[in-house]
Amino acid sequence: MTISRKDSQTLSGTAARFGATVLGGTLSKEGERYIINKTDVTELLESLVGKNVLLIAEQVTESHQPEVKVCLTCGREYTEDECPHCARVRARLRGR
Repeated sequence: MTISRKDSQTLSGTAARFGATVLGGTLSKEGERYIINKTDVTELLESLVGKNVLLIAEQVTESHQPEVKVCLTCGREYTEDECPHCARVRARLRGR
């Protein structure tokens, strides 16, 4: 799975507001060390040994490919937040 650049910025912004350490960039390996934009991730992780941590890592895509979902109600495919067909039907049944 990959996430879009926009979604990654939202996620990293939220994490930063909570005081988390946020690193972004190209991951590389130099010998036995992992580096993201000249920051030694290995040292960062070693400083957290023995502590309860949450690590989120995912590939970020340059272009946004909308995720195609299948509606569990009608079976149609959609890419929005909700099935547009079922949303129209609900609105019609509610008199909107």
